[in-house]
Amino acid sequence: MTFFVLFAAPGALVAGAPAPSIDFFEKKIRPVLTKHCYECHSAQAKKPKAGLLLDSKAGMLKGGDSGPAIVPGKGKESLIVKAMMHEGDTKMPPRSEKVGKEVVADFVKWIDSGAPDPRQGKVTAVKRVIDVDQGRTFWSFRPLAAAAPPR
Repeated sequence: MTFFVLFAAPGALVAGAPAPSIDFFEKKIRPVLTKHCYECHSAQAKKPKAGLLLDSKAGMLKGGDSGPAIVPGKGKESLIVKAMMHEGDTKMPPRSEKVGKEVVADFVKWIDSGAPDPRQGKVTAVKRVIDVDQGRTFWSFRPLAAAAPPR
């Protein structure tokens, strides 16, 4: 008796279904990132939020303060998808501006297929600027004011 065992990568697509390609990324994924994400999460942003850069594949894989934005092969588990679905604490895009279910489905499909992405480049460190003088103006760092005892 002979047994055959087939192994598939996590998130593998159904046989016969075409895998998303670079063209899929350019038509479905990049426009959403450009429209909704790059303002706050790119190297060109004035102050990149949460240490997350989404303008390169390396940046998406590295992620930010909450971890990797995408995990290839695990679309529904990826933080970017959870944020787009407004699950948990992170809700992106902000201001209750949810993206459509079709957009979320495109991201899940793209990530499940391995997240093909033509963008090259290394992750640049997000420069965090700490203004010590501004921090000293916070109420808990100011000297106590003299107060008259109550009557």
